[in-house]
Amino acid sequence: MIAEKFTFTCDQLSAHRKIACCPTHCVTPHGGKDLLCYNLKDLNQEPLALTGHHGEISAMVFGSRDTNVLLCSASADYIIVWNIELCQKRVDDGLIAAGTVIGTLLGDVVYLAFCSSGERVAACTGNRVNILSSQQGELVCTLSAHLGPLTAAEFCPWDEEILVTTSEDRSFMVWDLKAEAVCYQSFVLSASALICCIFVEKSRQFIVGSSDGQIWCFSIPIDHNCKMDIDKMYKRYLRQQETITRQKKVISTEETFSQQPKNPILDTVNCSTVQCSIFTLSKNKTK
Repeated sequence: MIAEKFTFTCDQLSAHRKIACCPTHCVTPHGGKDLLCYNLKDLNQEPLALTGHHGEISAMVFGSRDTNVLLCSASADYIIVWNIELCQKRVDDGLIAAGTVIGTLLGDVVYLAFCSSGERVAACTGNRVNILSSQQGELVCTLSAHLGPLTAAEFCPWDEEILVTTSEDRSFMVWDLKAEAVCYQSFVLSASALICCIFVEKSRQFIVGSSDGQIWCFSIPIDHNCKMDIDKMYKRYLRQQETITRQKKVISTEETFSQQPKNPILDTVNCSTVQCSIFTLSKNKTK
């Protein structure tokens, strides 16, 4: 069951903006250049206002270091890391929340990702990914090999020296951050851009998806395990449901006839009703 926990209203159209969420907080842009951070554990608390960007905020992501909740936000001018607990304390003391600038004038950042320890941040700008230190506030390295703009980058949760990037060139790359080099480059997987990547720590796999509804699953080290097409899966699911429904109707009809006396004169056949719950796959496609 899904229940609505709280709602908020944006001050401008945000259909193409992503909000950032974690188990304890949720943040959304306000006025284009500021942020409002909501405490999900105390919904009566006033949202925490975070100001510091001079340009329009283009990407946000939550992370953690030790027990502290971190937020990284990016615009064309700055990439800023906010310690949410310290920011809240400053506001409670009557001061203005302050973050740490870890990057300056790196370009239009379209995607941000924290490593699992919260010590590094990956920022995608154009066809390169910038690795920044969230503690020292410095650029560690810049990786560039894709032929098209990057769409996503994710650190491997069980090995922070591994980074996966996806791109509009329809391929993904696996990077060795120690060597600052590509250790695996995929072939062109789809006719459409690859737009997302997610790691599944339990099975030690990662999944990439394209804008035309396909997803691919790979293991670490790189062994191609499976390829799944959402459109085909959905159509196959509908066919299976139709077959199951027909079989149930046939069985119900046979049971009804078997309960009737032999050679009856029947005007109608009353079949028992079969109830079932159907779960459908929602297909969200990004153009």
